[in-house]
Amino acid sequence: MQINIAAIIHPFEIIIFIIMNAYQYFPGILPDPQMDNYLGSYVSNSLIVPASAVIINAFSLSMGYTLGIAALFTGIDWYFAAIGIYKHFWWKSIYTGIGLSIIYILSKRIWAGLREQQPTLIFRLLVIYLTYAPIYNIIIFLLNRGGHLFRFQLQCAGEPEKIHQGLFYIYLFITSIIVTLCIGLKLRLRYRLLGIIVLVLLNWAIGHYHIFVPQVADVSAHQLILVTIITVPTVSLLFLMAKLNYLFP
Repeated sequence: MQINIAAIIHPFEIIIFIIMNAYQYFPGILPDPQMDNYLGSYVSNSLIVPASAVIINAFSLSMGYTLGIAALFTGIDWYFAAIGIYKHFWWKSIYTGIGLSIIYILSKRIWAGLREQQPTLIFRLLVIYLTYAPIYNIIIFLLNRGGHLFRFQLQCAGEPEKIHQGLFYIYLFITSIIVTLCIGLKLRLRYRLLGIIVLVLLNWAIGHYHIFVPQVADVSAHQLILVTIITVPTVSLLFLMAKLNYLFP
């Protein structure tokens, strides 16, 4: 479930953290300020917050304790801003508390659904998407290192980093939906192959129309399909370990 919560947080982080410049992290671990900032975001929103949601549900904590944990993180948010590890621009600590409370309530619903013997098709597809998308994203994050290998761009006004992050999230959303349908629905082989063809054509299009822009030699948009080839077996293994019979019905 930790991966699922990270996937729920991710689109809001793209909008609030990157596009709207709500805050910035200064963990002081990496020499590149941008990568250091992104590392702080990943640790917070892909590890710490999702882990706290798992703890809340694993121990069946009441709503009072849940809101107390949200309040605790609100205080930590304020303290980190006060000591300079983290900087607010227009963001306020109370927004963190409100957001976490919503996330924790959603996590309780996901936890309950994962424990059902016969979850609905919509829930199964949602969980597959919320597992595939963040794994694909973290692999790209580790490989691309903030645009080291490639960037997404459009010939329009705007900050290149915001355009890159926004376009990549749209790409991630579309491709994750396609993969989710291919591995989560009961389909004939030819329809699963059609999904692969659509992914290949999409990768061709973003390369052909210079939306995908290589930063080094020997990198092309077609190679993004290799990340899918790595991610799908990883997702399958995770579902197998969790004893969730959601894939390839």
